[in-house]
Amino acid sequence: MSSVLVAMSGGVDSSVSAFLLKQQGFDVTGATFKLFESENSEKSIRDAKKVSEFIGINHLVFDLTKEFKNSVIDYFIGEYTGGRTPNPCVVCNKTIKFGKAIEKMESLGFEKIATGHYSLIEKFNDRYAVKKILHKKDQSYYFCMLNQMQLSKILTPVSKFSKDEIREIAKNNGISVWNKSDSQDICFIKGSYRDFLKENGVKNNPGNFVDSSGRILGSHDGIFNYTVGQRRGLNVSTGERLYVNTIDVNSRNIILSKRFGATKITLKNVNFVSFSEENAPKNVQICVRYNSVLIDGTLEIREDKTAILNLSKPAYNVCPGQFAVCYFDNYLVCGGAISEFSF
Repeated sequence: MSSVLVAMSGGVDSSVSAFLLKQQGFDVTGATFKLFESENSEKSIRDAKKVSEFIGINHLVFDLTKEFKNSVIDYFIGEYTGGRTPNPCVVCNKTIKFGKAIEKMESLGFEKIATGHYSLIEKFNDRYAVKKILHKKDQSYYFCMLNQMQLSKILTPVSKFSKDEIREIAKNNGISVWNKSDSQDICFIKGSYRDFLKENGVKNNPGNFVDSSGRILGSHDGIFNYTVGQRRGLNVSTGERLYVNTIDVNSRNIILSKRFGATKITLKNVNFVSFSEENAPKNVQICVRYNSVLIDGTLEIREDKTAILNLSKPAYNVCPGQFAVCYFDNYLVCGGAISEFSF
């Protein structure tokens, strides 16, 4: 059987991944990748080591704090100061969890890397394809920027189960983290992302709220405090509900408008997953951010690594900087960062 390095976060999903692979006869070693300094990070390492000892596998710890800062945290800060809304999990998967971690895996002689992700990877039309799991824990969205080499190295053993079933497996087999709560959305932030940005040197830079004609409606204390589509916390009184429509970094104006929905989205740096660019289907289902409702639409591919998504009905939670993905028959076709949209 293959030798597998299991990326263990100290949570129940990756712990059960290691347990299941060992039961199946794989040569398993656990590894925790330290990504940032925090009390929770140290606890995760302790939990992963405890589980590894319990199931009888070796456990390694690798310090990737420098790489994580350069690839993920700096990106996160840069997107917000640039008036966009980042998705650090997608970037982390590409550069760290299945980037630097695979490099480490191969340097140590392991054949595969396994995680606790709920995402099916299978061979389909001579490619490694990512298939959507039809329950609420599906994480195929987060694999949208992975390449074929990365996908060929990944095992996701929990994908055959529901979250409740994974907890039951852990409980029945004495795995101590069986009832540990799920990790928060942004693992390196405790509390408000705005406080995190300020702690990392981002300063308030006041500007104005304006309408589409440029009329000043109020003032704000910095564009990083707002995201496109936001309604609450604007502190602007006009007698009607207004939403953030556009963030102009140069003028520091935040343009407000009534509720709007995008019907045409431009993606940049498009990555093709289950299909090659040449064979990608034109009629797809579009997901504009993680766990959002799928919308029928069409995919138009351009020569400059951009793509146009035409949606059959408006999507109301579209933000520049977020990743939109396309599915066909539950297979992940492609994904890319939203650069602009129209309605």
